[in-house]
Amino acid sequence: MQRPTTRELPLADATLAASQTPRGAAKAPHVLIADTNARTLATRAEQLLAAGLKVSQARTSFEAIVKASCHVPDFILLDGSLRELTVADTLRLLTTCPVTAHIPIFQLSPGRRVPRRVLAATLGQPA
Repeated sequence: MQRPTTRELPLADATLAASQTPRGAAKAPHVLIADTNARTLATRAEQLLAAGLKVSQARTSFEAIVKASCHVPDFILLDGSLRELTVADTLRLLTTCPVTAHIPIFQLSPGRRVPRRVLAATLGQPA
């Protein structure tokens, strides 16, 4: 009786191999920005992308809560102009949810760029 032979199968999905980070390589932090103003959202996203961060965007409080729960970013930036829920309510929901409670959250002034101290914190640099 012959034993069945085993052989290595090629990776079915090349994107899986490409998405894996090599050992020792630093992974870019993932930041979620929530802002109702499309112009400042785009400006902030460009600023963060230029700094080498991975960026997700949300235009409402509810979208921010859902994206934070599903994608679990490293940091969340909330603009003070969020309307359907206040920033305080959004913060309360994010900090009481077990999935998102550990994520650092920064509140941004409406219409302003991301402050350098916040950018330094997301990059793990001293302010």
